[in-house]
Amino acid sequence: MDDELLTKLKWLIDRTEIFDLVRYERFCRDQRDWKGLIDSFVPNSRVRTTWFDGPVEEFADASRRKMTGADASVAKHWIFPTKLQINGPRALVESPALIFDRLTFDGVEFDSFQYCRFVSRVVKTPPGWRLSSFEAIYQRDQMQPVDLSKAQPVDWELLKTFRKSYRFFAYIQNRRGYEVDPELLGDDRPDLVAAFQTEEQHWLTTGE
Repeated sequence: MDDELLTKLKWLIDRTEIFDLVRYERFCRDQRDWKGLIDSFVPNSRVRTTWFDGPVEEFADASRRKMTGADASVAKHWIFPTKLQINGPRALVESPALIFDRLTFDGVEFDSFQYCRFVSRVVKTPPGWRLSSFEAIYQRDQMQPVDLSKAQPVDWELLKTFRKSYRFFAYIQNRRGYEVDPELLGDDRPDLVAAFQTEEQHWLTTGE
């Protein structure tokens, strides 16, 4: 086997491992496998969502609480790892994704949908590739009553105060008592996305 083919084979193996890891991490979160979630990351990796910003270990604990009780979240994730850049022991992976949930506000049951892209740094460790960050770039979202004859349970004036790329998700989190950062990454703020991508490329190149 020549060197070119060996290099391609190694890249395909790394790609398979990283893409599997990305899908596995979200599966663990959705299925309440907190050890699997934490083990998908290196320790103290940053996780940032609409409702959380901090180390993965605290994210797992916060998610456990959020998914427990009468008002437990049943949100799920579909994730499709697509773009991969590898530089030695470091990699960046970007994945189109859909977050969907079913909730009830004011007696009205509804579905929510958030279309986004997840971005993670990935590092090679002795056990294999592990995530070292988790970020989302929000694109757009929507709410839809399960019974289409019902009115949306939305305060439309309050809704207008939130960013277009994650307006309904921010409204939902606000209603559930979470404070939502108005400066999250989103397609409606290309300046934030560009700065983030520059920072990620710098890390991929230098490790800093």
